[in-house]
Amino acid sequence: MKKFTLLIPDMMCGHCEKRIREAVASLGGNVTSLDLETKIVVAEADVSEEELINAIDDAGHDAQIKS
Repeated sequence: MKKFTLLIPDMMCGHCEKRIREAVASLGGNVTSLDLETKIVVAEADVSEEELINAIDDAGHDAQIKS
């Protein structure tokens, strides 16, 4: 699986966390780390960056790859 580190600036609460985890899971991946304070999510999935970002966007959150 590929590892992605994402910045999700509008992630604020447990509901946001749930939606993001579900979006990643819908692609067959999983969230390995999520920090609401820093807005950083680490996820693993066998998809492209674009597919992962689109899934999170479809869940209602703006995501970007953190370098």
